[in-house]
Amino acid sequence: MRKWMIVATVMILMPWMVSLAWMRAAGVESEVMVREAAGQAENGEMKDSTDEGRDVMSEMTGKENGNDKAVEAGGSVQAAQRKILVERKGVRTYIDLEDYLPGVMVCQIDAGYEMEALKCQAVIARTYIHRLMDSRTEIYEEELDMDYLGEGEGYAGENREILLGKLERCREAAEATKGVVMQYEGRCILPLFHGMSAGRTRAGETDFPYLQPVESAGDTKRADYMEVMEWSRSTFAARISEIPGSTAVAAEELPGQIQTVQKDDSGYMVKMKIGAGTYSGDEIQNALGLPSPCFSLEGDGDVIRARIRGRGHGYGLSQAGADDMAKSGWGYEDILNHYYKNISLISE
Repeated sequence: MRKWMIVATVMILMPWMVSLAWMRAAGVESEVMVREAAGQAENGEMKDSTDEGRDVMSEMTGKENGNDKAVEAGGSVQAAQRKILVERKGVRTYIDLEDYLPGVMVCQIDAGYEMEALKCQAVIARTYIHRLMDSRTEIYEEELDMDYLGEGEGYAGENREILLGKLERCREAAEATKGVVMQYEGRCILPLFHGMSAGRTRAGETDFPYLQPVESAGDTKRADYMEVMEWSRSTFAARISEIPGSTAVAAEELPGQIQTVQKDDSGYMVKMKIGAGTYSGDEIQNALGLPSPCFSLEGDGDVIRARIRGRGHGYGLSQAGADDMAKSGWGYEDILNHYYKNISLISE
């Protein structure tokens, strides 16, 4: 599971690059950063968004200018809003975490999913960032390890109106769950999620007691629940032989030298023996480019065939399952409590 934690972390963080598109759409880059580049940036100063930038952002987000602190009904001021310190074109500026979330979400989940499922994703994204920040109110974007992504890549060909429509739905979900995070014993959880389970999610390690296997029957109803992939024996052998530390696999010995050693209770491959080597399900998934480590292998003449169920690592929330539950009338709180056990939903 440790390896999947790393992979899942990258999946959670990957959408930060789309925040650039969101910032552009909201006018933050053009109205704020260019202005700073012409002025304060020369002196090495780091400033928050200007009033002009806030005017444009407020039009997109429905917020009032300069609303940097949340005020309770009684009039007392809560803690300052959390912010991300971003750098674009050599200029640094702060973006409120809540304004940043839509750009995160639009890469994490199909924005056409039910609104309650999108709300789940908003809480997941927010929880992860809060976990990273801990008690801090701001964090450098560099701390999120997104340098290798580049700026705007992956959405360069996206139609602007379509992208803005997706971002607007994600903004609506973020706004509806503003400040809500998931905690276990007083600390934000590691909110692992995946596209579609194999019908049942997986148990986490002892460090993550809130990741318990639960039924996710809606996943099995999806048209893309099952996928079949094929390779020639020689291609399959070459792929497996590329696994670090592997022993050479002889194509002529296949499929006779393929043996399942262990699967977990949810049907995901844990260990498989191929030739003289024994590999984890994750290693085989990566070597073959499978969408999920829930798979079986079979041979047919010169063909090796994989039947794969689900999409993603299988830990935590299933997005397809959440969408199905939302269609059945479940609210986001109930969905989150189904996939993450013994958690508390609190507003920070």
